[in-house]
Amino acid sequence: MGRTGRWLLVIAGALMVFGVCVWLGDVLLPWDQATRIGTGAGAGAVIAGVLGAWASAQIGSPTPSPTPPAGAQTASGERAVVTQDNSGIIITGDNGSVQR
Repeated sequence: MGRTGRWLLVIAGALMVFGVCVWLGDVLLPWDQATRIGTGAGAGAVIAGVLGAWASAQIGSPTPSPTPPAGAQTASGERAVVTQDNSGIIITGDNGSVQR
């Protein structure tokens, strides 16, 4: 299942959780109807938000590849720097002075 399918499943689940919370608030709470529905809607919104945050952490963006692509330059060493197609000034070293 792709990312879009996962997100659609999360959205459908969040709407169902919200609806169940509103229904439970209306059925179980002892106050007048407007307060019961408002309380259930608030609880449902919080739970749906937590579900969305959890899903965002689980689905998220794909992790970058730990190895550089073929033909890419790599740098090794304590103060190594690699640039590609950089036309600006690069400052290296501890004091930050520009050397040309």
